[in-house]
Amino acid sequence: MSDSLSTSYQNAERAIAGLKAAGLAASTKNIELWLQFSEGRNPALARDFHKATRPDGKLLQSDADALYDAHILKQGLSRDIIDLIQRFEDEMMKIADVVESTGANASGNSDKLRFLSTELKRSASGNPAIGALMDSVLSVAKSVREANERLEDQLAKSSDEVVTLRRNIENIQQEAMLDPLTGVKNRKTFDTELLRLMRDATGAGQPLALIMADVDHFKQFNDRWGHQTGDHVLRLVADVMNANIKGQDVLARYGGEEFAIILPGTTLQNAVMLADRIRKAVESRRLKKRRTDEDLGVVTLSMGAALLRWNDTAESLIERADGLLYSAKNKGRNCVVDEEGADPSGAETSAA
Repeated sequence: MSDSLSTSYQNAERAIAGLKAAGLAASTKNIELWLQFSEGRNPALARDFHKATRPDGKLLQSDADALYDAHILKQGLSRDIIDLIQRFEDEMMKIADVVESTGANASGNSDKLRFLSTELKRSASGNPAIGALMDSVLSVAKSVREANERLEDQLAKSSDEVVTLRRNIENIQQEAMLDPLTGVKNRKTFDTELLRLMRDATGAGQPLALIMADVDHFKQFNDRWGHQTGDHVLRLVADVMNANIKGQDVLARYGGEEFAIILPGTTLQNAVMLADRIRKAVESRRLKKRRTDEDLGVVTLSMGAALLRWNDTAESLIERADGLLYSAKNKGRNCVVDEEGADPSGAETSAA
C-alpha cells in the first residue's frame, strides 16, 4: 500500500472515530468537517467547534450542519464566485477590445466574436448565478456579428452595454465581500484588510488597534427566543457598531456572534474609548418582540482591545485581542479589557 493511500485510510479512521465520540453519523459532510477541524488550520472553525460541543463531548447534527455551512461551504462558494467573476471580466475585456477595433477590420472581427461567444458560454456553465450577465455580453457579440454593415451605430451601443456590465460585476464583487446577514464585511474580507492595514501602519510608523467583540449569552438568547430574533440581535449590534466607526475603519463579522473592528491610525486609549461607547450604545437598546411586544431584555457585549506591535503577525494580533475578549468574559461580561488592564466602564456584573 502506498504511503499516500495509507495516510488517507488513517485520516478516515481517525475522522470516523472522532465522529463516533461526538455522536455524529459518518456522513460525507461530517467527515469533511471533522478532517478540517482536526487539521487545526482554521482557528475560527476550531473555536466555533469547541463552543458548540456539549459538556459530554457530543455535538448536535444541527450544530455540525451550521459549522459546515459557515466554515466550509460558504467560504468555498465565495472563492469560486470571486474566481468566476475575474474570468468573466477577462472575457468581457476581450470583447471590448474586439468591439473597439471593428471599424478597421469588420470581417475578421466577426470570427473573433464568434470564438469569444463560445468561451463565454463555457465560463458561464460553471455558475448559473451569473448566467444573466453572460447572456447580456453574448447579445452584444451577436449584434455586432450579425450587423457588420451598421458597425458605427453598434459600437456606441456596445460601449454603453460594456459599461453597464462592468457596474454589474462591481456590484457582485462588493456583495462577495459582505456578510449576507448583517451587511458588514465578512471574514474573508477582514483577513485581507487586516494584512493590508498592518502593512500600511508598519510602513508609515502609525498605530493600529484591533477590537474583538462577542455578544454575551447569545446561545441562551437564541435558544430561548428563536433564531429569527437572534438574527435581529446580530443586525442590531452590527448597525450600532457601524454608526460609531469612521470611514477608514473596518468592521467585520468574524464568525457567529463575534465581530472585529480594525482601527488604523488609532491609539489603544482611543480604541478602548470607542469600544466602551459601542458597548454602552448596545446595552441601551431594550429589545421587544414586534408581534407580541414582549420584553426581551438587553443585549451586552464583551470586548477586547489590542495594539499592533512591531513583531506581530495577523494571527498573533487576533489571538491577543481575542484573549482580552475572554478576559472580559471572565470579569463578568459587559465590559472592555485592553492590554493595560483598563476597564473604562467598570461594569463587571453578569450580563442579562
